[in-house]
Amino acid sequence: MKKRKTTRRIILLLILCAITWFASVWLVPLFDGSQSPPLDPTGKGAENLLFAARREGAEELYPQRLTACQDALKEARFETNLQLASQWGTRDFVRPQRLLDEAQAQAFQLWKDVVDHRREVKPEAEAMIARADDSLQRSNEVADLSRQDYYTRGHLATAFMQLHQAQSYYRAGLYDRALSAATYSLESSSRALSRSRQYLERFDDPHHLRLWEVWIREAVASSRRTGIAFVVIKEKHRLDVYKNGRLAQSFPVDLGANSVSQKERAGDRATPEGLYRIIRKKGRGATKYGLALLLNYPNEEDRRRFAEMKAHGQLTHRTGIGGLIEIHGTGGRGYDWTDGCIAPNDENMERLYHEATIGTVVAIVGSDGTGGPIRSALMDTRQ
Repeated sequence: MKKRKTTRRIILLLILCAITWFASVWLVPLFDGSQSPPLDPTGKGAENLLFAARREGAEELYPQRLTACQDALKEARFETNLQLASQWGTRDFVRPQRLLDEAQAQAFQLWKDVVDHRREVKPEAEAMIARADDSLQRSNEVADLSRQDYYTRGHLATAFMQLHQAQSYYRAGLYDRALSAATYSLESSSRALSRSRQYLERFDDPHHLRLWEVWIREAVASSRRTGIAFVVIKEKHRLDVYKNGRLAQSFPVDLGANSVSQKERAGDRATPEGLYRIIRKKGRGATKYGLALLLNYPNEEDRRRFAEMKAHGQLTHRTGIGGLIEIHGTGGRGYDWTDGCIAPNDENMERLYHEATIGTVVAIVGSDGTGGPIRSALMDTRQ
């Protein structure tokens, strides 16, 4: 009897254990939510945020963070799929849910940072484009007054192309690229401006200005003695006629193609600077330019400077000093085209030819020290 009661108790105990196991495996998970998959098991929300972040430029701005977000989403999906494939009661979606939440939070923060960055960079890009545009315009203006060598032309071309690219990027909403291209454009135009200024600085140099002033005074003084003298102001492309110490007339002139430089050698196409005299008057048939007044270039100062440059190795021993610098007709073209000569139009050349005499003094200076386009440009770009 006693043995039968013990057996019955054991059976009841086993039944109770079975019920407990059943409840823990099947009933408790049913109510504690551990068996229910996340509401967004595929991480669609995080995926949409990453797509939006990429569209705003996350791949360029934060490539490593974007990769980390993508990896986090992959891990969360893997864990979710692993639990979905498990048997009911053995599943545990707590970790997948946490991973999905973290992946979505990371994606949201990435998207927010990208949007905030774009919002900050947009005005910077706009301001830099404006600066680059202004710099390119000023550089072109100064370059037009200067000697445009290969270096200057190359940097101006680069500045123009980069500015155009920056404007295109800006319109496309690619503000970082726009900022980068505009910065590059500004740097290139600044280099071109610096090179142009090197050729023009002497027009604002006190030593040169004093020397040119002396030459002008000597020419004016000569006009008091002989009745007439000419002063050519290269900066203003102007030939002034002085009679008896007073300015009588002014004529526009074209100059050498390399007019901003002092003439140093044959073939440099620069108009010389100095005090000269007319040594020959060429009438019609004696020159292809209609009428011409031949100057005594090179004078003694030109020869001394030329010899000095050769002695210092600045010119080769084969280099010639040049000659045949004239005031001649067929000018008035509005640009510098001669090989170093001074060219008024034919009507004004006719007047100059008949008024000039052999021995008439001609002062050719870079600037007269008053307002002129080159000195004004130098002042503007110095600010």
